[in-house]
Amino acid sequence: MGGKSRILPPICLFYFSFLNLSKLFVFDMITQSTKKMIGILGGMGPLASANLYYRLIEIAQRDYHAEQDTDFPPMFLYNITLFGFDETGIVDPKLVKKQLIAGVKKLEQSGSDFIIIACNTVHYFYNDMQQAVRIPIISIIDETTRLVQETRYTIVGLLTSHTTKHVGIYQKALEKLGIRTLLVTEAQQKMLDEVIVHVMSGVQGEEDEKNLKIIVEDLRKQGAEAIILGCTELPLAIHQSDIHVPLFDSTTILAKAALRRALF
Repeated sequence: MGGKSRILPPICLFYFSFLNLSKLFVFDMITQSTKKMIGILGGMGPLASANLYYRLIEIAQRDYHAEQDTDFPPMFLYNITLFGFDETGIVDPKLVKKQLIAGVKKLEQSGSDFIIIACNTVHYFYNDMQQAVRIPIISIIDETTRLVQETRYTIVGLLTSHTTKHVGIYQKALEKLGIRTLLVTEAQQKMLDEVIVHVMSGVQGEEDEKNLKIIVEDLRKQGAEAIILGCTELPLAIHQSDIHVPLFDSTTILAKAALRRALF
């Protein structure tokens, strides 16, 4: 007091110097991290979104030897309760598009470096969503069809929601790559929609797997060399170990693409 300067003892100076250096070190670790934040737009449906998140963790552990928390990329999962949408796909296009655009904007605001979407069908609005944000959105359609091309299959069977089949999202992308697409019948599509709603409600079982096997076998007999699971609910109802025809699991393909971008 009385205008006299106060001199801190050496131990205090050491403590504050150490504290400031520690803060700088932690800040440097955070800012210098090479990992990018993955923004996940989910909720279509919630179980399929949870499966995508699980695949990201599983693949990071298996392929990148992730162990400690810091080995995994940061992620922001935003599950939207999407109105105007059901097991068949898009019911109210204007309403769905509005919610999707709001969703990707929220992910951009969260600090995400790029976005992935746990649903094939809503990629019908891919261009609208991408135009609404400055960060890239990785297309599950592009990643899946690119892998089909790389593996040199020329005829593939397609299992999707009713909307995805009807608007031709996959057919158009595959045609550009010179790949022929075999589609299910209307009766088989109803079976697929039933499997999808069963997964959405968590009651999928042996009957769903049996029906999927029947559809896959029919496509194989028509000449399909492989099958695209073009709906993120379907990998929760059938697995590669269940059938002999090669499966392209769009959920796993998207997860691998996201990790390549996030970790390098």
